Amino acid sequence: MLTTKDFIEKYEAYTDIELYTIHKNIDNYSEDAGKALAIVIDKKGGFDELVKRLEARAVVENEKRRIANEATQLGLGGVDASFIKNTTSSSILSKDEVETIIETNAAKAELQVKDRTVNSETIVKCIIGGGLATITGGAFASLQYVYFGATSKIMIIATALICYGTVKWFTKRSFNNTAVFVASFIAFGLSYLVGQLALSVFGYLG
Repeated sequence: MLTTKDFIEKYEAYTDIELYTIHKNIDNYSEDAGKALAIVIDKKGGFDELVKRLEARAVVENEKRRIANEATQLGLGGVDASFIKNTTSSSILSKDEVETIIETNAAKAELQVKDRTVNSETIVKCIIGGGLATITGGAFASLQYVYFGATSKIMIIATALICYGTVKWFTKRSFNNTAVFVASFIAFGLSYLVGQLALSVFGYLG
C-alpha cells in the first residue's frame, strides 16, 4: 500500500491539469493520497496559483485554436500563408508562434484543397485507377461467386475497400474528391458484373 511519501513522489511528476483533476475527485482517493496532494500543490504555490496557471494556459490554447481556425478557413479559400501572416496578429502569442501555427494549418488546408480538386489530370488518373480497381475488385468478386456461390456483407465491404483503395493509391486522392468517389463506385459495380460473368463461365466450384 502506498504511503503519503510514495504519493508525494508520484504527484511531484504530475502536470498542473493532472493535479487539478485529482483535486476535483479527491473524495475517491485515500487519506494518504489527499495529504500528499495538498503538500505537492502547496510546494507549487498553492491551489489558487495552480488555478491561475491553468487559466493562463487555457487562454493561450484558445488563442492558438483561434489562429489555427482562421488560417485553415482562409487556406481553404485559397489564401496563401504569406498573406495570412501579414493580416493576423496576437497580443498573447509571439510572432514566431503565430507564424508557425499559420504555416502548419495553411499547409494542411492547401493539401485539402489539392485533394478535392478535380482537373483533367485527376480525371485521367481516375479512369486508369478505376480500370485497375475493376480488375482487382472483379477478381475478388469472381472468387466470391465461383467458390461461395454468393456474397456476404463482409465480402461486399471488402470489395468496396479494394476498389476505393486501388483508386486512391493510383490517384493519390481521397474519398473527398468527387472524381475518386465516382470512379470507386463505378469500379465497385463493375466488379460484381465481372463476378457474375465469371460465375456464368466457370460455374459454381465451391
